[in-house]
Amino acid sequence: MDLSVGKLQQLVTVARLGSFSAAAQVLNISQPALSRSIAALEHRYGFQIFSRVGHGVQLTAAGTQVIELARPLLQDMQVFDNNLKLFGSGKVGSLAIGMAPLLASEVLAELASEFFNSASRVDLQVTTQAGAILMEKLKRDEIELVFYPAGYMGDAPELEVETLGYIEPVCVVRRGHPLLAQVLAQGELTRQDLAGFPWASSVLPEQLREAIQPSQFVCDNYHILRETVLNSDLICICTRNFVRQQLVDGLLCEIAVTGLPLPPTAICAARLPGRISSPLALEAVGSIRARLQRQL
Repeated sequence: MDLSVGKLQQLVTVARLGSFSAAAQVLNISQPALSRSIAALEHRYGFQIFSRVGHGVQLTAAGTQVIELARPLLQDMQVFDNNLKLFGSGKVGSLAIGMAPLLASEVLAELASEFFNSASRVDLQVTTQAGAILMEKLKRDEIELVFYPAGYMGDAPELEVETLGYIEPVCVVRRGHPLLAQVLAQGELTRQDLAGFPWASSVLPEQLREAIQPSQFVCDNYHILRETVLNSDLICICTRNFVRQQLVDGLLCEIAVTGLPLPPTAICAARLPGRISSPLALEAVGSIRARLQRQL
């Protein structure tokens, strides 16, 4: 018979109540079963823990020392058991992930607010860098998952990739931008019309790499990019949801450009093959998937 948390709980409960019958009620087992369990412990270790006195029990001298040892051990085991449950629920532990900058600007605040509450003890570390850097960190096990728009990580057949949802890209400029006057004058914009204006982005849009060589404000913080676009002639491609309020308020304006298609972009989660995701990682995947679905 192995000494278990349940056996420790029985010892401590009988000692606290001084009665097998009262302890049996609290432990929700029969009194004979509890008596046999304690007797088996005493037989195994070769000394008496309780003295039977009338209808109750008293601790022996040796039993008193046993209970002094058992109480803190039981408390530690209960804390350990509770922590395991929290690990399983995604409320405790450490999670290191990578995320593309635009996606981080849109979903990271909500993800973090869900992780950090009074019931959680979480260490969340997020890296927002270029796809190639995130790939290397993933391969070195410095991060567990990468969240990114399709194409951001390049061709990575060695990864396990899961599509979580889609975002809607949009090309925007500030209210009063010179390009808006061109739209009124000629009815549409071409990629060549954009050549004279700088871009705000974490990366240069792929469709523009060969067509034009614009000046560019490169920053991996899209909140800063958005504020800069609001106060300059920069052009920016971001997600519609990220600038939804500015579009509603008329502070930013959407422009459509011939030859610059902006179809919905898949958002993916990638991990090394064969890896079992931690509960916290599964929590993050579920949270981001739910947020993307709410945007549809």
